[in-house]
Amino acid sequence: MQVDERTIFELEYPGEYLSRLGTTETKTCKIRLSRKGQGLLARMYASRGYKMQATLTHDFDLSSLVVQIDGQPAGTISVRLDDGNLAAAEQFPEFIGELRARGARICEIGKLAMDPGVRSKQVLGAIFHIAFIVAFRARRATDIVIEVNPRHAPFYMRMLRFDPVGSARLCQRVGAPAVLLHMDGNKGRRLIDQFGGRPGLSAQERSFYPYFFHPDDEEGLLRRLSAGN
Repeated sequence: MQVDERTIFELEYPGEYLSRLGTTETKTCKIRLSRKGQGLLARMYASRGYKMQATLTHDFDLSSLVVQIDGQPAGTISVRLDDGNLAAAEQFPEFIGELRARGARICEIGKLAMDPGVRSKQVLGAIFHIAFIVAFRARRATDIVIEVNPRHAPFYMRMLRFDPVGSARLCQRVGAPAVLLHMDGNKGRRLIDQFGGRPGLSAQERSFYPYFFHPDDEEGLLRRLSAGN
């Protein structure tokens, strides 16, 4: 039996502000697997002046993760397995076609919106690592692609080591320019194995990877993702 929403991971982390007693506030983050993230995404897109066309989704090929901070929705991200209708194929058919031609198993990260107040590297590392586990472990992807606004591309290239593919094109779905970024599965695995769960290496590796989970934790997270399906 499938459930609409369940918690995959929960953590407490120090906030950015001091309480009235002069101590650092503690915030609670929950990362939940959800089948009801579309409304949150639409509201967050609208707040940034983007439009979002409704899309047909299927439970077997789409996983949505929702971030809650102190019980309030703060972000959402989806991971979609290639079913022949990837959104990225609309604007970047050449590259997606090349991947498909060589037999790649593609997952697309999309429907991404995060409250700008969420700045904790622990939280951001956790949400992206769980998205990677969904793609590379649960969906057995060989490649990940993501469309982002050109202004945001340097962030993903620096903090997650995505590689750029071509130049910007207009994304009709949101009415804004987009660039395509790509992550090879072998590269992602190498970075996680080298830096995951090692925040002490953050001065050496200035990305989110030291704030990912330790590779030994992936099996437990994968079981939580699979439970209830």
